[in-house]
Amino acid sequence: MYSILLVDDEAGVRSSIKAKLDWNAAGYQIEAEASNGVEALELLKKHKRPDVLITDIRMPQMDGIGLITACKQLYPSLKIIVLSGYSDYAYMQAAIQAGVKDYLLKPVGRRELAALLEKLSAEIALEQTDEQLHKAEQLQREQQLFSLQEQMLLRLVKEEFYSLLVIKERLEQLKLSAFIDERLQVRFVAVEMRVPQGRLGDEREHLDLLHMAFQMLCRETANAYTGVHPFYDASHPSMMHFLAEAGDAGAGLDLTERFVRQIKSNIKKYLRLDSVVGIGESVIGVKQFKNGYSSSMLSWSRSTIHGISGAGDPKVKDLIAAFSPEMERQLVVSVENGDYKAYSVLIERMIPRGTDYPMFSFTFIASRILLLFHSIAKKYEAGDTVLQKRLWDCQMTIGDFHSREQVLEQLEELARLVMKEALKTRSSSGQSIVKAIQKYVDDNFAYELTLTSLAGMFHLNETYLSGLFKQHVGVTFSEYLTSLRMNKAGELLRQSNLRLTDIAMLVGISSSSYFSTSFKKFYGQSPKEYRERPNE
Repeated sequence: MYSILLVDDEAGVRSSIKAKLDWNAAGYQIEAEASNGVEALELLKKHKRPDVLITDIRMPQMDGIGLITACKQLYPSLKIIVLSGYSDYAYMQAAIQAGVKDYLLKPVGRRELAALLEKLSAEIALEQTDEQLHKAEQLQREQQLFSLQEQMLLRLVKEEFYSLLVIKERLEQLKLSAFIDERLQVRFVAVEMRVPQGRLGDEREHLDLLHMAFQMLCRETANAYTGVHPFYDASHPSMMHFLAEAGDAGAGLDLTERFVRQIKSNIKKYLRLDSVVGIGESVIGVKQFKNGYSSSMLSWSRSTIHGISGAGDPKVKDLIAAFSPEMERQLVVSVENGDYKAYSVLIERMIPRGTDYPMFSFTFIASRILLLFHSIAKKYEAGDTVLQKRLWDCQMTIGDFHSREQVLEQLEELARLVMKEALKTRSSSGQSIVKAIQKYVDDNFAYELTLTSLAGMFHLNETYLSGLFKQHVGVTFSEYLTSLRMNKAGELLRQSNLRLTDIAMLVGISSSSYFSTSFKKFYGQSPKEYRERPNE
């Protein structure tokens, strides 16, 4: 049922038009009436916009031309029918110039009115279908973008990245350009839902549904706060993480605390669950994101459902500054090379034995090193997550340690385990290291990848890696990467209405023209031809 606003300064004319048809049978309903353009605009502002406006031309206060002109500016999709007499030729010319295509001559005939409304019904139905498709496509693009943004944030806090320029370009693509500002101050928040033992029984499906509800609730809550960005680690479904932007320290604290109060309240209200929250130290610039994330995880590990543990120690900021990207790089090299002596020297440099650090500060460094261990283990375990689980268990309990010696013993044991795993993979005949590299490419083909960057990441000679990859995989690295990207692109073309520029970005290609050329070379068809071909 489509709605109509009827505008004429003569009540008798309006009554005559209403009596012309069985409006319900025609699929319409006259929802409102006005006697001039001013009244009509007031109704349009205060009430739901109708589908059709039927208006006379000659009216007091604001005539039909003024009303039509205003409606074309304010409500461009509104269908307009003009009522005119034979003497209104000059007015009709003005109406046509304003964009009106449909008109009826007075006195209005029943047949002409019915025919015109039928024509408009078809136009409105088609436009609504197109609008629904457009909204669905827009929603799909937004969901894809949000998913990529979350993946990027997780990558920034947990994975290695070798080129800050590439990271900045990717942030720009994902509409996260605010993070490019090296003066940007942010805080990380970790939120865990706590499910009482026995509440869900033994049904795994119930827990999965609860995880989904928790994640949706967290995202919806974050969407209500400008500058709060959610992200999620699939390996820990009971937790969500958030990055809160801040223009200055005071604003950051205020935003973070307001958001934390709201998220805890929503989890309690809608899920009837308690939650444990960790709030990290304020850090500046993307290079310090890992430190900010680590401090939020440490705060979480020391918090309870009754309260949040803050840093409470100004020395944490000094330690955050000490754990620089260069320090991280040196630690990664020492661990992946199995050089425990070099690793120990670096640890001593960060936390000298004679320095009296409070336990919170000391465990921050431990938490940060555990994050580094996790990144290395993920890179070299090639699908086996036993060591990663061990590292996560330690991350969960790091806040419970009460002495420096306990923490150092735990780190030493884990460092040796990670070194052993990395050396085992790197010193194999070649199959293990290629398997690890292949898994890394499978997980990261949507990002910029080159043989040079992979060789540097896995400490191999580029020429040697090229030959080794082809020997064990059967194709060159370039062919393998292109195949991954094109297969994913084909899947997206078949299953979505995403634009080519969006699909190109999703598969790691920044140029849509290069994407189209590569796609046609791979499939023998253009992306448009591939999308339009019948399903096999």
